[in-house]
Amino acid sequence: MLLRPPPRPWRLSSRLLVLDAAEQLLLIRAHDPYDAEVGEWWEIPGGGVEPGEDTVAAAVRETAEETGYLVDRRQVGPPCWTGETTYRWARRRRWASLVMHLARIGDPGRRQVPLRMAEKQSSLIDVCWVPIEMIVPGRARYFPASLPTDLPRLLAGERVDTDFAVWS
Repeated sequence: MLLRPPPRPWRLSSRLLVLDAAEQLLLIRAHDPYDAEVGEWWEIPGGGVEPGEDTVAAAVRETAEETGYLVDRRQVGPPCWTGETTYRWARRRRWASLVMHLARIGDPGRRQVPLRMAEKQSSLIDVCWVPIEMIVPGRARYFPASLPTDLPRLLAGERVDTDFAVWS
């Protein structure tokens, strides 16, 4: 099936790779409650950038809302990953320009009660710290899909700019 993208600009989304001192990555285990065939996946916390917000502020806010972990903005690096994608979630096709930042933190420390929207709450299975060596291509599904192959480059300080991807 050929997808015809809607006119731009697409929704700007910012995500935060949070890496702790034990070399574990903060991930969300999720599923689409409206489509059982999609199955489960792991994703980097993040979401839409609100008017007047920069991508760092959005990534920090969304990470706190989705996981409860509070990351100090001063620990967040510049954009390290960009790409454009389309995906189906909650009965709708979505189109996004993605920006990802990396935050290297010591101890995960401060955590509050997540403030998730009802729609996101229904898709969340768990919030986990996953050792980076467990994030291997072909072992699980990830959003973005290139995370397992891009992660070593990102952790080495390389910036990754990807092509348009259809995620399903």
